[in-house]
Amino acid sequence: MPGRVTVSAATVAEAALLHELTQRAWHGTVAPNSSAYRESVATVEALFAQGGGAFVARLDGEPVGSVRYVPVPHPVPSWEIKRMGLLREARGHGFGERLAEALEQAARAAGIRRLQLGVRVDQPRLIGFWAGIGFERDDTVTLSSHNPLTAPPLTMSRRLLPDEGARCP
Repeated sequence: MPGRVTVSAATVAEAALLHELTQRAWHGTVAPNSSAYRESVATVEALFAQGGGAFVARLDGEPVGSVRYVPVPHPVPSWEIKRMGLLREARGHGFGERLAEALEQAARAAGIRRLQLGVRVDQPRLIGFWAGIGFERDDTVTLSSHNPLTAPPLTMSRRLLPDEGARCP
């Protein structure tokens, strides 16, 4: 996919963009019982109010994907990754890795030493994506929220050691 790719931190002023990107990216890919379809711009704004944040990937200035994170209680300073999504035309071109890399760099800069996430059981290809960038299955993860309409997700985590490089493996 030709073009200039950028990934930047989003602000609460971009909550509507983040909401729209998730809705467009997940539509037709994630089952209708996903809690993502029940969220609103106010839900995204609340994530920022909880100390969370987000990143947006752009191709030639046009938004093509996003990812969010929120701090979670854990003995090791931790963030939970939430709602990564790419528009159909942006999939398979490394945007997911770029979003994950930006999030990891921000986490390190903030002193975060652990990332965690949940993968819907009906999205097995995502397990391979996250495993490919260093995440491992972790049944001890307690997620920040749970959708009672779906099976419990597969949980994964990754330790961020202070001496690791800035890139995902």
